[in-house]
Amino acid sequence: FVRLWRLGRDLPLALAAAAAVMGFGVLNGMLAAVALSLGATIHRLTEPRLARLGRLGDSRNFVDLARHPEAAAPPGVGIWRPSEPLFFGNAAAILDRIGTEARARADLTALVVSLEETFDLDSTAYEALVDFERAMADAGRTVWLARVHDHVRDVLVAGGQAGLLGRCTYSVDDAVTGLEAHGKEQADAP
Repeated sequence: FVRLWRLGRDLPLALAAAAAVMGFGVLNGMLAAVALSLGATIHRLTEPRLARLGRLGDSRNFVDLARHPEAAAPPGVGIWRPSEPLFFGNAAAILDRIGTEARARADLTALVVSLEETFDLDSTAYEALVDFERAMADAGRTVWLARVHDHVRDVLVAGGQAGLLGRCTYSVDDAVTGLEAHGKEQADAP
């Protein structure tokens, strides 16, 4: 218990498991502990943290702006990273939060969503992502996806999302660079 308290992780679950074992016996207490653990996991997955990212100095590293005040967001670009994978239980809520935050900032012309935790997309998460991209396009904002895994790309291909697939990169830095190049091309166009 002392180790868990020092780590700041899982102490309430461990205390609840110990109390359940003492109150209900070993078997029933362990079943209660497993149920509590599953409940905590589901809660964590459905209510993930959402970090807004910025560039750390002149590097290619993008970090949480709340934890690294020395980092700076690229002008006109909002970059978000959910702490959990997108799936049917959280995709719409996460993307709605990003959309709400983006709409509140009139200076943003582009968004990058880092999907580094999302190794695959179920059909509900896919639909939420496509709807999000359309809503942001209707609001005049371009959406790029960063840290996109191959299975996610496969789902985008299968869904016929060639435009969004063309704005998928393997790093946040590549997405920001792509946005800058795209903005320059638009500025140079007659």
